[in-house]
Amino acid sequence: MEKLFYKPKDAWVGDLIPYYENGTYYAFYLHDPRIKDKEYAEETTWHLVTTKDFVNLEYKGESIERGGSNKPNKNAYTCSVIKDKDGVYHVFYTAYNADIKINGKSVQSVMQATGTDLEHLKTVEDFLFVSDGNRYEEFDWRDPYVYWNEEEECYDMLLASRIKGAGALRGGCIALCRSKDLMNWSYEEPFYAPGMYVTMECPEMFQMGDYWYLVFSTFSDQFTTHYRIGKSPQGPWMIPEDDVFDTRANYAIKTASDGKRRFAFGWIASKYGNRDFGPWEWGGTMVFHELIQNPNDGTLQVKVIHGVKEFYNEPQEKTSLVSYNNETPKGKNGNWVKSETLGAGLYSIPEDCFSVEMDVHVKQAHEVGIALHVDAEMEKGYFLRMNQRKREVAWDMWPRSEQGVYQWQIKGDVPYQVETSRRLPDTDNYHILIIREDDICIVYINDEIALSTRMYDHKGGYAGVYVVQGEVELNNYVVKVRKEG
Repeated sequence: MEKLFYKPKDAWVGDLIPYYENGTYYAFYLHDPRIKDKEYAEETTWHLVTTKDFVNLEYKGESIERGGSNKPNKNAYTCSVIKDKDGVYHVFYTAYNADIKINGKSVQSVMQATGTDLEHLKTVEDFLFVSDGNRYEEFDWRDPYVYWNEEEECYDMLLASRIKGAGALRGGCIALCRSKDLMNWSYEEPFYAPGMYVTMECPEMFQMGDYWYLVFSTFSDQFTTHYRIGKSPQGPWMIPEDDVFDTRANYAIKTASDGKRRFAFGWIASKYGNRDFGPWEWGGTMVFHELIQNPNDGTLQVKVIHGVKEFYNEPQEKTSLVSYNNETPKGKNGNWVKSETLGAGLYSIPEDCFSVEMDVHVKQAHEVGIALHVDAEMEKGYFLRMNQRKREVAWDMWPRSEQGVYQWQIKGDVPYQVETSRRLPDTDNYHILIIREDDICIVYINDEIALSTRMYDHKGGYAGVYVVQGEVELNNYVVKVRKEG
């Protein structure tokens, strides 16, 4: 069966480096072979897929070779792509070899590859750009993002770095370097140093309308991709109320635009052992979202790309409603779910590889949410918990772990998967779209937020809406599968 989400055979997708030109999006990515158990991002090279619609992807193969065991670029990591005035493409990427050390710590450096087309890039062997070791630490010097600075008439490079001598947990910064010719670079004062994070990976800056955006990923206070808003490329950079694009599962998001629309490129992490109870890993499966700007305040919202939504295109006949503690299974305008405790209205769904769409109106509720791959007794499955009082939404699963020897050892003190939590839109009406393919699951709410996750252990069963001490209406429920051809 044709798949929507891309993962290379016998390898995993790491950080993406997107680039747009002439109707085509170039999705460079770090190709992680995971040669050894529990070893990630080793013997990593750049590979490339291209797409025009985010549904049909063409694999182009390896795009940048890594160096040998004694070279700085034994591993080729994240960076950016820029085209100069002569039509030459310059790729600046992170080079890493754990055996090359300063003061006992492995050094990261920047190398450059060039080419006259994006499918044939060769490393410039005599270009090696390292930290000054004075203003910035040598061991955090990665993820270069290069762009043309119109105001200063030079190239700027942003890097994930650390202020020299700063604390290990709050010293991360985004470094700034400058060049006139893309070969010789000066070290400038930090571009952004909030004194908040271990590091700020995969920095990126772009403009949409009247606003500028600074994007970076962290793994300290929250494992996710953040963004900041400014009225100029110098900031100041303001933190929006909801400053993330997705959950912890979709990491190291970078963006690209055709000049009219902007898209987010990321990877949904796998879990060790391919099971729900396994820890998150580095690398996974490629995924795309569309970013929508609120022109009034500059905030960004996330919605499904049209072609992605329409990939599952054949509606299935709706099955009979299965009720769990539901006092009013039928209503005039739809199906009402009402219960003094926990109640649900459910429909049968396929094993996997489908989409389900529904509208939910909350009349009143202590808690409301979406049930997915549950059984008729609500004993197992996944639950999208929507807490209107706290304006929080997050995935939960039941059971939450393998039960211990005692009956109470079922993780009752972990009320949901905190790493998947998002800020819930402030409304009583929710349009829900869930896309489920193999072990990938993405839910979009009101074309405002996305929640991505992995689901390994439960398939098939039922999906629908549940309520705790309240009453909700379920309308326009549609399940679609892929119609081939």
